[in-house]
Amino acid sequence: MQPNQQQQRHFSTGPSETRRSVFQRSPQEVAELAEARTLYHEFAGKSDNRSRLMRDIMDPQNGIDLNPHNKLEKVIIDLRDSSLMQRLKFVNQLSTGSWAYHDATHSRFGHVLGVADLTAKILNYMGRHASEPVKKQLEEYGPAVVAFGLTHDLGHIAPGSHIAQRVWFPQEKDMHEEISHRLLREDPGFRLELEMAISPEGARKLDLIVAESPLVPKWTWQLITSGGWNTDRGDWVSRDGHFCGVNYGMYDLPIITKNLTITDNGELGIREPGVTALESFFTARASMYRNVYGHKVAKIGEMMHVALGRRARELFAANKPIYADETMQAVLSAKSSSELPLATMLDMVEYWWSSHVSQWAKSDDLTLSELSKRILVRQPFKHYEPEATSDAILRRLVETSGLDPDYFFVQMRGSEVKLREDLNKAFKVVLGDGTEKPLTDYSKLMSALSEIEKFQSEPYVAAPMDVYKFFKPQ
Repeated sequence: MQPNQQQQRHFSTGPSETRRSVFQRSPQEVAELAEARTLYHEFAGKSDNRSRLMRDIMDPQNGIDLNPHNKLEKVIIDLRDSSLMQRLKFVNQLSTGSWAYHDATHSRFGHVLGVADLTAKILNYMGRHASEPVKKQLEEYGPAVVAFGLTHDLGHIAPGSHIAQRVWFPQEKDMHEEISHRLLREDPGFRLELEMAISPEGARKLDLIVAESPLVPKWTWQLITSGGWNTDRGDWVSRDGHFCGVNYGMYDLPIITKNLTITDNGELGIREPGVTALESFFTARASMYRNVYGHKVAKIGEMMHVALGRRARELFAANKPIYADETMQAVLSAKSSSELPLATMLDMVEYWWSSHVSQWAKSDDLTLSELSKRILVRQPFKHYEPEATSDAILRRLVETSGLDPDYFFVQMRGSEVKLREDLNKAFKVVLGDGTEKPLTDYSKLMSALSEIEKFQSEPYVAAPMDVYKFFKPQ
């Protein structure tokens, strides 16, 4: 029986633990594919040791040029075509950012490639200029660090990466990092691919890096996830700004990357000449949050997705008719992401979400169908400043239109960027004599920013524009 009609009720409590996603390969399949690739190269007379040029929108002239003889770049070559990596092409980077900036439809895949490439470039540069003890660390941990950059977002799900958590499990914090870690440890096929790319010992080092274990140097994880600047943020600030067609995300990346260093205690630091560029990064990042991630149209679009997820869960819990395939049934039944098998979460991609929204638009439930239709055709609620209209009047208009104000009248808190905590976690400035200073002590600009707990826009209310047809001026 297929769940192709709303009236068909869920036929199981959720997917089996043994069910595999289309994005998963068994260890046997991984081994057979590797053998087939070797035989193909022999039969076709081709070499697997040729360089790979991947065109990249962030550097269309040079692209991402990967040399298989460089063991850091070879990690990217070996892992980029794994099924879990390719899955990220079907998870949006910016959720409803495209509601405000129409070209912002890029995926997580390009981002993680950018992070890994940037990480490899930095480690290669460090390796040419570092002391012998640091070179040994780079040699030992470098491949695992690049693999961390490439895999750090594996756990993102639809819709829209970060908003998915609020759509499905609003009572939880964002769990995409924990899901990524589970995939690294628990997916046997991908684990074999990791071990083939960076060795079994390298995969164990990756586990320690991901866990921020004291058994590995701090720089190994700080380069990807530290407060302040890291290669993750270093990529998405510029990449998202480019796809949105704005200049807010521009900063002097080469100066930062050439001045990064590893201190005597194994932490990431930045030399004095790089601080000015680091200041420009912080202001660029704050501007991206205020103008792109916090754009009112994008935030309202996110809220509409969250409301749709809430309505779907309510209907499912009340045993009301709602279209739901096996994956959706498991998701709507779960109270926490930890209850879901990895296969279920891997199947939560954008076309899965869109197919359900398309079906829900035909629902007999007015709230479910109206929210779905408005999401499908990008019809965001309109926002009103607090002084522009009375909240009571606007809510009454929504009620008069026949829509449920619990879903179609929303009070938005405004967007925010927290700075103080993040700056306190930023790596230190390494002075010419080798001493270290906190960034906020060295830079007056960073010190001033640290005094601002957050940038936050004023709250506002939002409701469908068409409810105003019921408005009757006095």
